[in-house]
Amino acid sequence: MTIRFPRLTSALLVGGLTIGATAPAFAQEEEADTEGDTEHVVNLKSRCQQAIERRLGDLHRTQTRIDGIEVLTEEHENTLDGIIDSTESGLAQLSEDIAGEDNRRELVQLCTQIATSYRVYLVVLPQTHLTVGADRVDAAAARGDELIDTFDTAVEAAIAAGADVDAAVALRDQAVAHLAIAESSNSGVAAGALGVTPASYNEGPGEVILDTVRGALRAAHAELKAGVEDGKAAIQALRDAIGDLGGPAV
Repeated sequence: MTIRFPRLTSALLVGGLTIGATAPAFAQEEEADTEGDTEHVVNLKSRCQQAIERRLGDLHRTQTRIDGIEVLTEEHENTLDGIIDSTESGLAQLSEDIAGEDNRRELVQLCTQIATSYRVYLVVLPQTHLTVGADRVDAAAARGDELIDTFDTAVEAAIAAGADVDAAVALRDQAVAHLAIAESSNSGVAAGALGVTPASYNEGPGEVILDTVRGALRAAHAELKAGVEDGKAAIQALRDAIGDLGGPAV
């Protein structure tokens, strides 16, 4: 009987999703109260539209990725869908507003909203990655619990056969402890990430929350990794114990 524990990598933290660069410094544009410099207005519009298109492209790729992630809970997937949809709609409307604005001062204010009002790279994509990572941890921990049950059945059979399973059981207990800590560390990560908005990020608390849940998710991953290592060691110890009896491999 072969028992496999889930493997976790740092890729869970990002889910293969692309995180772009920081927002352009539109606020640094000279805010002259005039409709004069036509060339400047045209160039600024082009830059702003490119910034919006880049964000819409990243949001679209993120949405496609989310659709293929089975570990996402229905509630979390629906919430992420709503956040992405509303962000895309807002950026699309902003794009129309920018296209129709020829006053340079007003145009700068509109362009500044690309970052401050939507925070694609500092809020939306990070909260997506964190939510996916949190659901992956929950799924892995649940799978680990199932494998522990399977392991315990094998231990009972080994004991009945007269094997000394003390070493294997001790390692098994360590693995269980790591899984419990991982689940505890992961508790609230998704809810915390999904509760952040561009406005709360701009005001400060949102950024703190994202940093906090990011740290909690890293801790959960570390505990899962330790649990996997102890689980593998427990399996090997049980195999050795059964092998000493000349019985079949576990």
